[in-house]
Amino acid sequence: MVIDLLIAPCGQLLTLAGGNDAPRRAAGLGDVGLVADGVVGINVESGAIEYAGPQADLDRSLLSKSSTTIEAEGCVVMPGFVDSHTHLVFAGSRADEFYRRGRGESYHEIAQSGGIAATLAPTRQATVEELVELAGQRLYRLYNNGTTTVEIKSGYGLSRDAEMKSLEAIRRLREKSPGLIFSTFLGAHLIPPEYEDRRGDYVELVIEMLNEVAADGLADFYDIFVDPLAFSKEEAARVVEAGSRTALGLRLHGDEFGDDGTAAWGVSVGAMSVDHLGGIGAGGIKALAGSATIATLLPATMFFCGHGKYAPAREMIDAGCAIALATDLNPGSSLVYSMPFTMTLAAMQMGMSAGECIVASTINGAHALGISEKVGSLEAGKRADIIIAGVPDYRELAYHVGCDLIRDVIIGGRVVKRMYVLPFSSYSNCGSIDA
Repeated sequence: MVIDLLIAPCGQLLTLAGGNDAPRRAAGLGDVGLVADGVVGINVESGAIEYAGPQADLDRSLLSKSSTTIEAEGCVVMPGFVDSHTHLVFAGSRADEFYRRGRGESYHEIAQSGGIAATLAPTRQATVEELVELAGQRLYRLYNNGTTTVEIKSGYGLSRDAEMKSLEAIRRLREKSPGLIFSTFLGAHLIPPEYEDRRGDYVELVIEMLNEVAADGLADFYDIFVDPLAFSKEEAARVVEAGSRTALGLRLHGDEFGDDGTAAWGVSVGAMSVDHLGGIGAGGIKALAGSATIATLLPATMFFCGHGKYAPAREMIDAGCAIALATDLNPGSSLVYSMPFTMTLAAMQMGMSAGECIVASTINGAHALGISEKVGSLEAGKRADIIIAGVPDYRELAYHVGCDLIRDVIIGGRVVKRMYVLPFSSYSNCGSIDA
């Protein structure tokens, strides 16, 4: 056990320790494990944390003679963000829809002439290499914003070739990435236009693809968008019946625009997470609160789409639901890369506290992916996925809006971002303009 990279001193060290066995709920959702005068010790070769806690309790005999120190005085040191819901793999742009929404068109109106279907053609036409390059650029932006673990869905191909191509792109990203990447098969994202008059045939195709994906080890999870615009609960149930015979974990898009009963149904079929939940009702909240299913909230989607109706986070937290936050990064309804901005929306629009936002973005996100023993908190033996934010108090992370506060990003013990900012006093007046 050797420490060759030390982060010290830490202005505020947020360990989030003690949440590996079960997701945080109720009052526990706000416990960030704050340590004053803390340090973090890392073994770079193993990429693991050797120590995280008070500086006074550090066994200095563990420090190697060539150890390096990263100074974090006046900064917040915490686990990297776990973004458990993204759609990174796609081609093309839907910027026109962004401005159409600004002029008052709704998500449902845009879906009639574009929406998810508008991304199909460019994604189907793109090569695997092109998809890897595009998604790799987006992944870098996530890392730059402090995210260190990412779930990535397919779902913008909606044909056998295009879905397999998308999953292959995710596999290649996983091989190259310093961080953990999890793959989700989302063939059940939408009924593609060519199957509009034979929906049952597409459901059968999804089941065939699901079995192929599971057999080839191309995904960790499968997902279904249950909504009047996408898959009915009856259609989804057919996919779940097939999925239950595989080793893939189930995730669901549910109750996004109204109370469709998807959250409660998701609990009954063993979903690891039900995501969106902008329209969830009392029955769904009660079911989630009494289950191990994570409620993943995506406030950036509501902001980006201008829905005006956010998930009732306070009601859900008070009821005992295990809440996670994610960006839902995608081309049409949330081209958002920043978990800090997602936290801003969670605080302003859903009434979540600073501590709740951080827990929901780290250890509870890890629970949503079933990897709480590896990431999401700073504890000995876990991956050294750590961010250093250039603020003195963790409550300021969501408070500074649209500002890059993430000074350092360490993934698996490797420093992948270091941002040096000169003090204001060091700037000259060479750029001033005389009146």
